[in-house]
This record gives sequence, C-alpha cells and structure tokens, in this order.
Amino acid sequence: MSVTIVSHAGIANRTKNILSALSEHGEVTTTSDPINYIYPSIKLVDSVTNPYPEDWRLKVQPDEQQYTGDLTTIDLLYEKTPQYFVNKYQNVLSKLQINPDILNFVDNFTFPWEEMVGVHIRSWYCERRKFHDNSLFETQIDRLPEDQKFFFCSDNADVQRHFTEKYEGRVITYERELYNNPQLAESGHHDNIQITTDAFIELLLLSRCDKIIGTYASSFDEVAWWLGGCKSEVIIPEPNNFDEHLHNLIYLKK
Repeated sequence: MSVTIVSHAGIANRTKNILSALSEHGEVTTTSDPINYIYPSIKLVDSVTNPYPEDWRLKVQPDEQQYTGDLTTIDLLYEKTPQYFVNKYQNVLSKLQINPDILNFVDNFTFPWEEMVGVHIRSWYCERRKFHDNSLFETQIDRLPEDQKFFFCSDNADVQRHFTEKYEGRVITYERELYNNPQLAESGHHDNIQITTDAFIELLLLSRCDKIIGTYASSFDEVAWWLGGCKSEVIIPEPNNFDEHLHNLIYLKK
C-alpha cells in the first residue's frame, strides 16, 4: 500500500517520518519538491491519497515493545538504541535513495577528512531557547587537541560567527546562507528547495564525522548518527537548566 508523507517539520524529523513509513509500507510518496529532490525514490505526487501520520518518532510496533527495555520509544538514544532497532532501521535506510549529486558533493567535501569531529548547535526559536548556551559546547571543544579541526553547523548566524572567530583556523563550515528567522531556519515549516537541501547537506556532512558534539533534544544529531551507520561517538552536553519534564516527554517510560 502507498502512503503520502504530510510532515512539514525540519528535514531531520521529516526523514524520521519517512523511515517510519518505509518500515510499514512498500511505497512512500510526497507532495514536497524538496523531499523528492533529496530523496528521489520518494515519488512526487500532486495530492495526498493516503496520508501517513505526522510524527517525529521512529515507529515502534506493539509486538516490538519486547525489545525496547524500560522505554516505549527509541528516539534520541544513540549508542543505547537496542540492537534490534539498529538492525531494523539500517535496513530501512538502505531502501532510501539519496540524490547522487548531493552524495557526490558530500563525498568530495569530506574526502580529506580523518577522524573528524562535528559540532552541531541548535539555538532554538521556541521555548527551548532557554537551553541554549555556547559555553556548553566550548567546554567540549576545549577538551579536544588544540590542533583538532572540526566541522561546525548551526541554525543561527550569530552562533556560527562566534565559533568561527573564537576557534579561527580550526572550523570547517559548509558555506550557505543562514537566517536568524524561525520560518527560514532549518527547522522552519517551509518547502524551499535550496534552504532544505542546504540543511540536508549539513546533516549528511555531520553524519561523516567520527565524533559528534550535538544539541540536547535535537533530532538533527540523531538522524546524522543514523545516516552515518550508527558508528559516530555522540556527546550531548546537558543544559545547565535541565528540564526533567521535557526529558520525561522525550524518553517515555513503560
């Protein structure tokens, strides 16, 4: 049965929604030009015939609860993800074709990389902005060897400028236009092909890093980990004003 993706989330959560749909259905379609461009195997259609539920979580079937441990979900677990689901979703990912032009660009960009570190900072444009603090990431970067270069990506031009100036000569970036605007940021609900493709390229570049220093509660780092074959070491600095309520909403206990 064919289903149509209707998610309008950022590219990471859209990708998770696609993976969930592919785990259940033989054909997945989209009405979104950017999704069809990034994932050509997701056929572009004019209208929605059978919408797939919009959800940021990877699908866990009722009969798979035996593999989830103390939780009912598997999101944002990284190396703690049960092996059953690593195997399942790596198999699903193998069915998801990425635009070869994007892959070629990323291959060429990362060709000289050896043991690259990736830093992704989501500054947020919602109530979660209270969690953002550049110093959390500076602490982790300062633990790296002084000559260690790192790939850097963010949703905020001011944040990127801060890190490129502070760590001058060590920061590698993908040159794209950054918007300090929630409707144009990577997480914005839009269908702009260039902005969405640029965000995906950064996502794929992050996936090529051996170590990822990422943002708490951000699916961007999680999807990079999945796209990288679940091999990257992931460090997620805990926010200074840790919110146990949000934590419990993310990690649903049985």
